[in-house]
Amino acid sequence: MTKRDLRKRQAELESKGQYDVDMNEEHRTFDALPIDGNFNYLPVKFGERFRRCWLLTVVKIFGPVITWFSLGARVKGRKNLRALKGKGAISVCNHVHTLDTLLVKNALGSFRVFNTGSYYLIKRGWAGRIFKSGGFLPVGTTFADMKKLQDAIGMLTAHGKIVNFYPEHALWPRYEKLRPFKQGAFHYAVKFDVPVLPLFIEFRETKLRKLFHMQKKLILHILPAVYAEKEGTPREQARKLSEKVFAVMSEAGKSYYGRPVAYNEQAENASVLQECACADASNLKKKRRKADKKKNRPSAANVEIGQETTENT
Repeated sequence: MTKRDLRKRQAELESKGQYDVDMNEEHRTFDALPIDGNFNYLPVKFGERFRRCWLLTVVKIFGPVITWFSLGARVKGRKNLRALKGKGAISVCNHVHTLDTLLVKNALGSFRVFNTGSYYLIKRGWAGRIFKSGGFLPVGTTFADMKKLQDAIGMLTAHGKIVNFYPEHALWPRYEKLRPFKQGAFHYAVKFDVPVLPLFIEFRETKLRKLFHMQKKLILHILPAVYAEKEGTPREQARKLSEKVFAVMSEAGKSYYGRPVAYNEQAENASVLQECACADASNLKKKRRKADKKKNRPSAANVEIGQETTENT
């Protein structure tokens, strides 16, 4: 999918209010590892613990190097992470890059953070084992799956770990606006009485990258932790916490980009669709011109026959 196709697809989904739909429209459910039955959300066996140890050591050493060279990635606001003083938390981040999970690990600590995601992302075989060893917590669809996930989150946050969620749900590559939040992350923050640590990924263009036609570099901002209010039912607390975090991230995004980043800014969507439509129309005209030229252009055989006829005449 080209950059223009991606922008057009995003604008179309925005206009329909389908902010939680993946760009490819197809869930990658092939060869998914079943998470029912005896599936353990946390590493229990010696082999799992050993695999987790060496894998995350590699990620800790080489992760920042990979993201810096490939994306120009930087992390800002580490003081807000230190302000937690080693306590557990729920973090939330805008889901805008295929490597954003690695960015989050680099920012919050490879051994400290666990990432949640759709159950079908964890595969059978070695790929699934490595994914799980990296701290992946699959979000299932049954009550039993959700109960085991909840127990795992409670245990992790009680031991000072951070569990990361992407409340926008779907991955929209290099999307610079903030989409509506699902409530799951905030429900767990209220239930286990831990703060929410907002993370915002910014795409910033520099003169050097613009000169060499490179993509914008990524900056992950760690914002101050947000705490739930104690008044109202747990559902109301989670809703208010979600709204508060969304407002904090929206204001932060506005300060970074110099424009509103809330999902309900539709004027930009219309301009993107119009721009894509004009580009499509222009490309179509070019193709038609080329086709017309080919039709009207005489073939080499016809030219030779014409030349022979002229000579004979």
